[in-house]
Amino acid sequence: MMLMKRWWQWGIGLLVGLAMLSWGQSGSANSVGFEVAPVASKYQVDKAVSYYDLKLKPDQTTTLAVRITNTSTQEVTVHTGVATATTNPNGVVEYQAASTGKNIDLPVNVSQLITTTDDKLTLAKGTSKLVTFKVKMPAHKYDGVVVGGLSFLKKAAGQQRKSAMAIKNQYAYSVAVVLHGDQPLAKNRLTLGKIDATQNNGYNQISLALQNRTAAFLNQVKTDVKIYSRGGHQVRYKQVNQHGQIAPNSVYELPLRVGRNALKPGAYTAKVAVTSKKQHWTFTKDFEITSARAKQLNKTAVIEHHVNWWLWISLGLLTLILLWVAWYIHRKQQKIKRLEAQLKAKK
Repeated sequence: MMLMKRWWQWGIGLLVGLAMLSWGQSGSANSVGFEVAPVASKYQVDKAVSYYDLKLKPDQTTTLAVRITNTSTQEVTVHTGVATATTNPNGVVEYQAASTGKNIDLPVNVSQLITTTDDKLTLAKGTSKLVTFKVKMPAHKYDGVVVGGLSFLKKAAGQQRKSAMAIKNQYAYSVAVVLHGDQPLAKNRLTLGKIDATQNNGYNQISLALQNRTAAFLNQVKTDVKIYSRGGHQVRYKQVNQHGQIAPNSVYELPLRVGRNALKPGAYTAKVAVTSKKQHWTFTKDFEITSARAKQLNKTAVIEHHVNWWLWISLGLLTLILLWVAWYIHRKQQKIKRLEAQLKAKK
C-alpha cells in the first residue's frame, strides 16, 4: 500500500503545483479581483492534498462546492467551466477550458461527468457565493484516472476584449479534479503521431505529436530528438527536453525549435527517445517538409541571415588570383612588345 501511495503521489505531482496556483495566491487576490476556495469532499482519497482527489463507485453521484469571493472594490463577473486535462507544448499539464491541447482514447470525457448550472455569476464587492458542480460517474468501470479541472474566469473589460492582446487581460483559476477508476495503471502506451513543420510566436519549429493513450500520468518525462536527412547520417536538427509531464490520454505536441534558422524543405527521418522514470520508448518516423510549406513559414518567421564567410573568402581569393593572372598576362604582353620594338630598331 505504501508503494502504491507513493506511485500516486508521483503520478499527480503537478496537480499540487496547480493547487498552489489556484489556492495559494491570496496575496495577489486584489489584483485578480476574486479568489476561490474548494469545500472538502467526503470522498477525498488523499486528504493531505489541496485538489479534488476522489474515489467513487460506478453510477455514483456527488456534489462539489467551491466558494468564490469578490476581493476587488467593484462588481465582478466570473465564468465557470469544466475541462479535460491536456498537455501544452512546454510539457506542462493544463486544466483550463481555454486550453488548445488535444485528448486521445479517453475512457470517458470529464466534461460529461461534471456539470454545473452556475456557468456565470456576478458578485458585488466583498461578497461571496458557493458554486456547485454535480459529479455523475459512468455506469461502466474504467481503470486509471480521469482528470480535469474546474475553471473560473474573469474576462477582460469590453474595450480590452477587442484588443489582440486581450488574453493577457483575463484572470483565471483552475481547481484540479482526479477521478480514480477501478484499478491504477502503472504502464503507459505511448505512440508517435504526425510530425509537421509549424510556427509559434514567429519562430519556426518541428512539432512531434507524442500520444499518451493511457489513463495515467507520465512524469519526469525526458525527450531526445534527432532529425536526419532521409537516408543520411548527419544530424540536421536536435533537441533534449527534461522534467516534462504528460496528462492522461493527451497529446503532447513536442516542439523542436529551430531558432532563427530558416526551415529547409526535404525528406527527413526523426529518431525520438522518450523516458518516464523506468519506462522507455524509441520511435523512428519519416516525414517531409515541402517547398511550399517551408516558403510559407519562412515568409513570416524571425530569421537570422547568416554571413557565409567561406563563400566570401573563396570569392576574395578567386578575385586575387584573377587579378594576378591579368597582371601577369599584361606584364608578358608588355615584355613582348618591347622585344619587338628592339628588333625593329636593329633593322
